[in-house]
Amino acid sequence: MADIRHALTVAGLDPAHIHTELFESLPSINPGLTSRAFLPPHQPAGPPGTGPLVTFARSSISVPFPESARSLLELADACDVPARWSCRSGVCHTCTTALLSGAVTYSPEPLEPPPDGELLICCARPDTDTVLDM
Repeated sequence: MADIRHALTVAGLDPAHIHTELFESLPSINPGLTSRAFLPPHQPAGPPGTGPLVTFARSSISVPFPESARSLLELADACDVPARWSCRSGVCHTCTTALLSGAVTYSPEPLEPPPDGELLICCARPDTDTVLDM
């Protein structure tokens, strides 16, 4: 774009009448993952939960959901399961994840629900044993 602006100016166009807009790719959206050391997924600290079994399929780990956890995202964080999210910084639906089996309840209820077969891990809690594509 800078070369085109220069060429148009050399060709005699008034620089005030030349308008450009630059587009570029943004960095990947994985807050909390890109700057930390890799830790293999593991059971969370403390006593095991008593809730439904949550299986993170790609991470090969199953964890009983602890009543103290607010969401599946919070559980994934506690287990060092890689998760995409930006909701904590105001960008919704980045945490959309495939729900392979099970049922969840939202708290709070999302304004725009995810597509069928997917869930928002930032505000979902399992109602039954659940398998996530994570």
